[in-house]
Order: sequence, then structure tokens, then C-alpha cells
Amino acid sequence: MKKRNAFTLIELLVVIAVIAILLAILIPALRAAKNQAKKTVCSGHVIGLVLATRMYTDDWDGKTHNSPNNGLWDNAWQNPAVTKPYGPNDSYAYWGIAYFPYAKNKKIFRCPATQRVDDWPEWGAPWGKASQHYFAYCSYGLNGYITNKKLDHEFKRHSEVIAFQDHIEQKLDDNGDMFHIRQGDRVNLPQWRPSSQGGNGFVDSTWSGDQWHDTVQECFRHRGVSMTAWLDGHVTEIKESTGEDIPRKWYTGDPKDTL
Repeated sequence: MKKRNAFTLIELLVVIAVIAILLAILIPALRAAKNQAKKTVCSGHVIGLVLATRMYTDDWDGKTHNSPNNGLWDNAWQNPAVTKPYGPNDSYAYWGIAYFPYAKNKKIFRCPATQRVDDWPEWGAPWGKASQHYFAYCSYGLNGYITNKKLDHEFKRHSEVIAFQDHIEQKLDDNGDMFHIRQGDRVNLPQWRPSSQGGNGFVDSTWSGDQWHDTVQECFRHRGVSMTAWLDGHVTEIKESTGEDIPRKWYTGDPKDTL
């Protein structure tokens, strides 16, 4: 009788089943490891941004830049044929342009977990996928209360004042884009929530509508937490919430601020 060299159908099915079980066990662990790696990289980025800000203030009499709020590094969206970089004071500029000479690496302005960006549909520019290029390196929101300020003079407790956060918006101006609840609102981030969640978002047929969808998850892109850098350089995770646990003083630096 000839010796059998092949697997039987039952043996093949058993092997396939074992492989499927192993994959079911390994894939979540690998996904978690990948997410943790992105979070670690993001933490390094925001620490680097605080250091860059500090070096900038050392050269400018202790004062931060009076940063614009429009998130662009160059004019490619207007004239892709002749692209020119914006200066730090250009009205369209990203705040990172002022601090870039001290960071030296554009990559630190992008979180590796970024999924989508603010694409200005309200300006009549429904860019869609193009915005992923124009706004590729602006993943962090700058606390507007620390701009154009002498940090050591204005803020006494640097460990209690937010500098940068994961955010879909580039500069946080306290107009419904911060994690605390504004007076008169019932939830935080109303600018980025649909009306069904207490926000002021809506979809207008004349706009792309993308910005007015629920994009709060992009502010908590690391599995429900935002990597937040404070003025003293330490980084913490702020869990997603509707704002009841976030005091406004974390942004303003005023210990008497009870909102």
C-alpha cells in the first residue's frame, strides 16, 4: 500500500479553525499595541511643542506669538501651481508656523491617530479629501488664552494650564470649542456637535456639511481620550465627556474661574 502524504479534509478544517482562533486572540492585542504606540508618539509630539513654545518665548521677551486661527502652512489651496509658505502673521496661517523654527520637524504637528481635519466648508470650500493634504500637519489645538501672553507673568501655576490638545480645530477660542461647558450651554464642544446632542451643528445644502457632523471623536482620538500638554510640559489623558468634569480655569489659568 502507498504511504499517504496529504492532509484529509478534516485535518485541514482543524488547522484552519486553530489559525482562526489564534488570529481572534492576536488581532485585538496587536491593535491595542498599535494604538498605544500612536499615543506614545502623540505624547512626544505635544511635549516637543511645549518645548518649542518655551524656546520661542526665550527669544521674544517671554511672550508667546499672537497666533492666527486658520490652520494653513502655505497657499496651495489658492494657487497649487505656485505654492508659497505663509508667514507666522498671515491671516490664513497655522499657529505652528511661528514655532516651527524651534521644532525643526513638521511631523510633530501631526498626531499619528488623526482621521479627519477641519476643512472650512463654511468658507465655501468643500475640499473633502483635498483637506487631508492642506491641513495634514495641524492635529493639535492651541489654547487661545496662552497666545500673545508673557507666560511667567500671566500664569502662576503652569502645571494647571493647558497648552495644546488633540483637536479637530487648530486654535481654541472658547467659542464652543473647548472641553469645559460654557455658560448657557448644556454640553461642551457645541460647535462640533450636531443639534441632536446639544450642539449648534447643522447641515446646509449650500455647504459640504462635513464640519457640522459630530466630529467630537476626533478630539478624543486615542480610544476616547485626548492627549493634553500643559504649560509645564507634562502630558495627561483627558477622557471624553460632555464637560461637567472640566473646569474653565484649565484654559484661562484663573484659579477663581468657576465655570
